Amino acid sequence: MVSVEQALEIVLRETPSLAAEEVPLDESLARVLAEDVRADRDLPPFDRAAMDGYALRAGDVAQAPAALEVAGEVRAGEWPVVAVAAGRAMRIMTGAPLPEGATAVQQVEKTQPLDEFRVTILASVAEGQNVAPRGSEVRAGTVVLPRGRVIDAAAIGVLATVGRSRVGVGRRPRVALLVTGDEVVDVGASPGAAQIRNSNGPAIAAQARQAGATVRLLGVARDQKDELTASLREGLSADVLLASGGVSAGEYDLVESALEELGVALRFTRVNVKPGAPLVFGRSGATLVFGLPGNPVSAQVTFDLFVRPALLKLQGASVLSRPRVSVELASAIQNRSGRTSHQPARVRFESGRLVARPVRSAGSGDLVAHARANALVVLDAGREHAAAGETAEALLLGRFLEDDGAPD
Repeated sequence: MVSVEQALEIVLRETPSLAAEEVPLDESLARVLAEDVRADRDLPPFDRAAMDGYALRAGDVAQAPAALEVAGEVRAGEWPVVAVAAGRAMRIMTGAPLPEGATAVQQVEKTQPLDEFRVTILASVAEGQNVAPRGSEVRAGTVVLPRGRVIDAAAIGVLATVGRSRVGVGRRPRVALLVTGDEVVDVGASPGAAQIRNSNGPAIAAQARQAGATVRLLGVARDQKDELTASLREGLSADVLLASGGVSAGEYDLVESALEELGVALRFTRVNVKPGAPLVFGRSGATLVFGLPGNPVSAQVTFDLFVRPALLKLQGASVLSRPRVSVELASAIQNRSGRTSHQPARVRFESGRLVARPVRSAGSGDLVAHARANALVVLDAGREHAAAGETAEALLLGRFLEDDGAPD
């Protein structure tokens, strides 16, 4: 049995980076940049008015109020052809280039037009005030988005600004997903007395897609060696093969032995983690193979801890794990498992601090409790008890703060 840290180290050591590909900008959301993106010109590309008003020489209005002649107007998108001479000003719109000779912009609220050709500047203005100088945001050639960043809406705005209609990104990992178990029936079926619906298939597929992968569903394999082996063999053509269930020590837990028969080199078969100790990881050529526990919470937690980082590394991401923060416990929690435990909780800001309120759970099969949590409180293997008011580490899940108004 390996520790959580050892298991993640092994997984990441065995995980390569996939080749890059180029995609259109409008298809790049949530992809991982495979290159440093640099500014193609200074930003802003010229001295730019930061607000509507009058472009003028600051020295002309050192003593305010001061009346100036209006020499014309500069609109956004047009280049000024008239310079601002002493004693003159030009009407200017936000985003327009600053005319030659002007050293500042006085906002329109601090002016009073006298007529079409004259304006009173009601307050003095310092040189450079209300002007965004050329290159003040970034200089041409500067890296504006680093390789390994996951592209979000803000990054797409930057890519558009620097003229990147196409962008290099890491290829999406191809995931094959197999669910195992005689007791598992389709989501739309009416389960028999000893049956359960297939929750792991849709949930794990969703986790993989959220991590940037494409998913091929291999269906449900029964606890029969030949059927299981055939289904696993089919999945070995993917970048990552995920099998859920069949990895414990029972008579019908056949995934580990089936993988060995298929030539998968197993790196570990148990991890000192709760939930999810029976976790298999290995490699077959370039294919990463994970045998996840069958209990649904165990499967989702171990996916977040080990599979998600691997999928992100395959795409070249620079940040692989979910955020970890220090929290104050609102109530006591126990960990008598002898393993590093990950217990569901709701973390909120309360009076300027992060407070974790444990979510009552019936165990690794309690999907409803897991869905109510927005974090997992982590207690190391040797920490059996954490009292109310003590601090602990929490792993923030993707929905942290998005549903902060939900009931505990």
